[in-house]
Amino acid sequence: MLEGLVPGGLYVLRGPRRVGKSVEIKKTVRGLIERGEDPRRIIHIAADELEAADLRRVVDAADAITPASGRRFWFFDEITAIPDGWPAAIKWLRDNDLRFGIDTVVLTGSSARDLTEAVKALAGRRGGALDSDRVLLPMSFRSFLRASGAAEGNEGVPLPPDAEPISVAELSSEVLAESAQELAPWLPPLVREWETYLAVGGFPQAVAAHAAVDPPSPKPGRGAAVRALKESLLDVVRGEAFGQSAWSRAQTDAFLRRLATGIGSPTNCSDIASDTGTSARTVRRRIDALRESFVAWPCYREHRLAPALRAQEKTYFTDPIFSALSPRSRRRVDLSLLSEQQLGMTLIRAFLRRDAGGYPDFDAVLHHRTRSRKEIDFAGPGFGGLAIESKYVDGDRWRRAAPTLKASPWRGLVATRAALDMRDPDLSAVPTALLAWLLGG
Repeated sequence: MLEGLVPGGLYVLRGPRRVGKSVEIKKTVRGLIERGEDPRRIIHIAADELEAADLRRVVDAADAITPASGRRFWFFDEITAIPDGWPAAIKWLRDNDLRFGIDTVVLTGSSARDLTEAVKALAGRRGGALDSDRVLLPMSFRSFLRASGAAEGNEGVPLPPDAEPISVAELSSEVLAESAQELAPWLPPLVREWETYLAVGGFPQAVAAHAAVDPPSPKPGRGAAVRALKESLLDVVRGEAFGQSAWSRAQTDAFLRRLATGIGSPTNCSDIASDTGTSARTVRRRIDALRESFVAWPCYREHRLAPALRAQEKTYFTDPIFSALSPRSRRRVDLSLLSEQQLGMTLIRAFLRRDAGGYPDFDAVLHHRTRSRKEIDFAGPGFGGLAIESKYVDGDRWRRAAPTLKASPWRGLVATRAALDMRDPDLSAVPTALLAWLLGG
């Protein structure tokens, strides 16, 4: 995620807590040293406990202990934990400290709102960095398969030949038919591993725990390491996303469980408020906080290929683990809903490859409502005239989605469990796992 740092550039790396941003920094530092950079010119700051005024003190202190010449590399990890105006402090340092102004600076954080404001404040102070906004999310499906297969002593799943991911707009009927023929030998293991992915998720700690079990557990996502990760993420949501709310862990848990039951449906804040014993306004604030912390993402209704911000959006989590943080025994979220959610994330990742800075806008992946008030799960301005409906079924049951897709102005694609039907160029059925592999997600 931090390859290709341009000397003098200022970079912003966003992503949820526990996703591996700190590890990316350490890997980058190691790479810089291996390429011959002077370690004394590399400064790493864990910013969790700092205040904005401390940033100037840190830069002043570094002048005394770093070589007097040469550009330095700065890594401010979790800078969004600073509560009092850190963007203004970094802006002041870039403008007024001559040396810091030409150093290479990397800022990481878990608050989309704060980092978006920082991007605006630091406009014109990014040096020569062209791809300065980067987003690190939990592992994609492809990455999950590679990580599981690369685990020591784990033969993993036989993977299809690695190919460059394609864009959503490239999902023509011809491309899908050709890809389906090429990937047919791998389709059964891809489908099986997609369902494992929906159970494990893409957080590195959860993937590592799953890959370390030999043979693989029939109930992936369990074990001491995963329980510890879930407890940690629940505390992160409560303490950071909901910071000033004074909600208990039980209230936070109940709220997340209630959100999980509504995956795939328009978000009704009044209903959620009634079920959780709070107000609709509070529900709205909590959902916004989850979005800003990369825990959830909104799928807005489409109107003329743009978000209809006054209409009810659908709320999805960024990773399956967020739908199962509760330590209480309960029924899992339906697999079909998790598949729909992660297909949406796969589509988001496909657009992030071309515009990482556009992640907080959530205007690339939308849902459509037909005149008969039926909903199509995913459409958008970059879909190339395609609408995608998630129907995680086998056999011909996917055809129930045909009338809704035919009523839309676009070519239809149904994301199934294992059903594959390419006979109609205007309405195809393709396994979700195959789509996720093709799109690189």
